[in-house]
Amino acid sequence: MKIGILTFHHVDNYGATLQACALWSFLKSQSYDVEIIDYRPLKIAWIYFRALLPIKRVKSSNSESKKIRINEKSLIYISRNWKMRRFLLSHVKLSQKKFYDKKGLKYYHDKYDVVICGSDQIWCIDSFRGYNSSFFLDFVSNKTTRKISYAASFGNTTKLGTSQQEICTLINQFQTILVRDSNSREIIANECNKKAIKVLDPTFLIKYDALKRPPKIKNKYLLLYIQAEIQAEEEEFIKFLAQEQNLTIVSVGRSERLAQINLESASPKEWIGLHSEAFYIVTNTYHGTVFSMIFNKPFTVFLPNDKSNKVRDLLNDFGLTNRIFSDKLKSQLFNKEIFNIDYESVSNIIESKIMESKKYLIEAILQG
Repeated sequence: MKIGILTFHHVDNYGATLQACALWSFLKSQSYDVEIIDYRPLKIAWIYFRALLPIKRVKSSNSESKKIRINEKSLIYISRNWKMRRFLLSHVKLSQKKFYDKKGLKYYHDKYDVVICGSDQIWCIDSFRGYNSSFFLDFVSNKTTRKISYAASFGNTTKLGTSQQEICTLINQFQTILVRDSNSREIIANECNKKAIKVLDPTFLIKYDALKRPPKIKNKYLLLYIQAEIQAEEEEFIKFLAQEQNLTIVSVGRSERLAQINLESASPKEWIGLHSEAFYIVTNTYHGTVFSMIFNKPFTVFLPNDKSNKVRDLLNDFGLTNRIFSDKLKSQLFNKEIFNIDYESVSNIIESKIMESKKYLIEAILQG
């Protein structure tokens, strides 16, 4: 059986890279012939490529002539992007043909027995990506190929608006709909009158012993994986945490002023290793939260508005909403409760949901 996966795989983001790798790896472990369809919408590819441009012309301080200088920030982006690309090419199989537009995707209309869309926020129509019918598999033939989703998400989209009729028409062509969060399940039910089942993000489905690269950091450290500006009270909390346990502050993926060690261009393997060895993790991201749980780490989540529904939904499923940053959480520093998570009971829930998610995915592939 040949399976194609359509997801976000060409981006400068650890979570997106690892979820694509995890879904491919799990299906490969089940002896399927599986590949990721190498689709990179030109509009999105350009947004990521533009940030990588390392060269700009600036006036020299010594003369009026313009000289070419290398943008240091862009060099960091280039290094990280290259490492992610190398990781992906080393650990998954991409389709032989690569397309940048929807028209080209029609080549794959009958090339697979099953096409899976997901995971990640591929159905979020309110982001800078906008609505793209390709991620609802409009190019796939209903006669030759089964359409299913796995852990697909609408992200912070709550209403389909003017795209409702077209999206629901496409959704109704899916044999099985597996989503990542309650918001996505409710949209499918309320706006498309279809049943969707909630499953775990694919990063939960595999083990990371062979993928992680432990850091060469001698001291205990607090890991920051943050994708937004840290607010004053959040910075105060981080400093107090570090001082309480004598922790070195390490930031990955982004340079933070309060960190003693900044690893902006870490590879995905280094990113995994940093999470696996951290004494404490502070994040405001979905996958930072996921890997904190995978490696049984005490953690705190700063909850940004644009990610609140998916992160809160994840934490609620595992009884961990108390890990969200709050005044109550700060007070726990004084009695050390903040460093203790009952991972024995949490791990039981995780293992149960992993088995359930795998079951739903395999059944979706085999039905028909």
